Amino acid sequence: ANSELSDRYETLKAYLMALGDDVQMKILKHYIAFKRIKNFACVEIHPGTGKILLYLKVKPDTVTLEPGFTRDVSNIGHYGTGDLEVVISNNEDIEKTKPYINMSYDVS
Repeated sequence: ANSELSDRYETLKAYLMALGDDVQMKILKHYIAFKRIKNFACVEIHPGTGKILLYLKVKPDTVTLEPGFTRDVSNIGHYGTGDLEVVISNNEDIEKTKPYINMSYDVS
């Protein structure tokens, strides 16, 4: 991954890890899982597109979906857990994602 994408991931990782002392990170073959008792966030890094895909345990019907940013993946196969996919393309997207991350953290 290029340095811009790496920096974006490090910013996201720092936020996820700072949510609580009980947050653990596990690097798996296809994604990186963040969990308390259960996974609350799964991160996929795509250097080819320069995007980070974040899967969260948020019911998609409880939030307003924004095309190109959030998507319901409850009926689509993907790595990791969670029914809400969030596409992070720039640093502003990380800020927009924080409320969803907090929702997912609270239910796990």
